[in-house]
Amino acid sequence: MSDDIRGAPEFAVVGRVNKGKSSIISTLAEDDAVAISPIPGTTRTCGRFPVKVDDRVLFTLIDTPGFEQATRALAWLEESRPAPHERPARVAALVQAHAGGQEFVEERELLTPILAGAGILYVVDGTRPYRQNYEAEMEILRWTGRPRLALINRIGEGDHAADWRRALEQYFSVVRDFDAHTASFEERIRLLTTFRELHEGWRAPLGEAIEALGRERTRREAEVADSITRLLKDELTYTLEARSSGEQAPGAGAERERLEAAFHDWLRTRERQGRREVEQLYRHTRVSWEDAAELDRPQIDRDLFAEGTWDLLGLGPAQLLALYAVSGAITGGVVDAFVGGVSFGAGAALGALTGAGAAALHLRHRFARATSAGGLLSQLRRTFAAGAAYRIGPHVHPNFPFVLLDRALLHWDSVRRRAHARNAVETDLPRIESGLSAQLDRGQRAALHAVFHDLRKHHADVPHAVQKELCTLVAARMSDLRLAPAKGPA
Repeated sequence: MSDDIRGAPEFAVVGRVNKGKSSIISTLAEDDAVAISPIPGTTRTCGRFPVKVDDRVLFTLIDTPGFEQATRALAWLEESRPAPHERPARVAALVQAHAGGQEFVEERELLTPILAGAGILYVVDGTRPYRQNYEAEMEILRWTGRPRLALINRIGEGDHAADWRRALEQYFSVVRDFDAHTASFEERIRLLTTFRELHEGWRAPLGEAIEALGRERTRREAEVADSITRLLKDELTYTLEARSSGEQAPGAGAERERLEAAFHDWLRTRERQGRREVEQLYRHTRVSWEDAAELDRPQIDRDLFAEGTWDLLGLGPAQLLALYAVSGAITGGVVDAFVGGVSFGAGAALGALTGAGAAALHLRHRFARATSAGGLLSQLRRTFAAGAAYRIGPHVHPNFPFVLLDRALLHWDSVRRRAHARNAVETDLPRIESGLSAQLDRGQRAALHAVFHDLRKHHADVPHAVQKELCTLVAARMSDLRLAPAKGPA
């Protein structure tokens, strides 16, 4: 679909300077390019921000200048004492009478789209005290006769919302609390639903818009599940090989270290690439925690191989040992079945011990180690070239895929919850008290472990069925996380 929704509504976001109008537009339009500044008067002319899905305009938000001479403008309007039905025309007369002049510049600019048919979204800061001098601008907006809704935004720490609500309800059909820095998808939809009921002509187009945004959220989550699946596949199947300058050369150890460093740097880079994919899906172009000091970052943004990251995310040592013991017991059980049970379960018991032992062996090593490359290919290389061949990967630490999955899911959760108005300001970071994988039941952990094992086993050519199964498991974990309550700031 490329055509705009027929009769796509327009909404003028109006209010005094520096009360959060641009922040609200940034969040509602999912556009962090909207100019947001603590300097009063940043917005001097109207800016249009269409909200689109698949290049189809659903509705348009208009960023307007703040009122500057509302009291004088209202006095001009009241001079002729117009009847109620004449007031919209009187407002239009103010705009026309002062066109091109130096009076009521901001008022004329903000009233023009309203007179052309835009609905009104009036914004105040509920953390600042109510003042009677706001009544002039609210009265002017009432004179336009356009459908209007008031939003009590929150910029600071104070709370004067109750006073604002009593005053606003005298001028506006609906009054809503709306924090542009924390508004969720559901809150944005509720706001559109409210607007839909204010004007009969908006019912159909805003109904279509709400449905389109719902489909867009579903599509995004499916693409995120696919992106995380590809990330896990790439990270768990990556291998690297290099050759030292000589079989016994002093540089052999250094070559191995360089190989290990290159291997882990690739894994880090691939994770960052995956994160950018997710951020772009949600139209976050400026969000970044990477500039924060290391200790100030959340665990999801610290180094992939940081000790603190692995202590918090993924599975605990006991869970890992139990998981590998079960895996080994299953393998041993196959042996028992093959010999007709004459081993009296010894295969399963030995397999459990072997599996737990393998996990214990790797628990201390967050970093993968390079080893001498074996096999026929390496033997042929030694025949025709000097130097030892080294190989590293896939990363075999039992917790690595669970840590990686937790980081990917928590990053996605932070991105989807993050309002676009926050991207231009310093904000709190999400609190992470424990990993996600550790909260799974045994069956869920076992299913993930089995897929991770298959990825490593078939690293040269991963079967499509394995990738599909992993994507299904990732999507299920995303669903669990979406239904969970949001975490507070750190």
